[in-house]
Amino acid sequence: MKWRPPRARMALALLGLAALTPAGGRAAPAPWPGDPWPGSPALIRLYLLPAGRADGERLARDLALRPEQVAELRELARTEAAAGQAGRQVIGRAEAARFNAELAALRAEKDRRVRAALGEQYPAFRAWLSGWWAEQVSAARQRVR
Repeated sequence: MKWRPPRARMALALLGLAALTPAGGRAAPAPWPGDPWPGSPALIRLYLLPAGRADGERLARDLALRPEQVAELRELARTEAAAGQAGRQVIGRAEAARFNAELAALRAEKDRRVRAALGEQYPAFRAWLSGWWAEQVSAARQRVR
């Protein structure tokens, strides 16, 4: 592991914790087990990371998304990534609490915008994403063994 000064390690730990728990410190219940939405960085993985681009294209094909819908998902991925970068600068409990509140608001807005962009396709998006996420988790667990 690359050496990081203590403050950087703490900021990264807080970011990881913030990504897993909303404001208030309690994990929000998922609508069904293994549901990554909206708490996971799924859009970042699908639209910004090179390893996920083929899956992002598959999502668009499988759901027959229009170019403007894909553009909205990409924009939300960029917004989410920028917020993650801002979280790297969090130091201290008060800042972490503020960041968690901002992160919860960002997730709610992300969900609202995806619902608006996808309309009737939203339930299919959620089902597709849940299946894809389960595949990703399973593959990651296999690599660890």
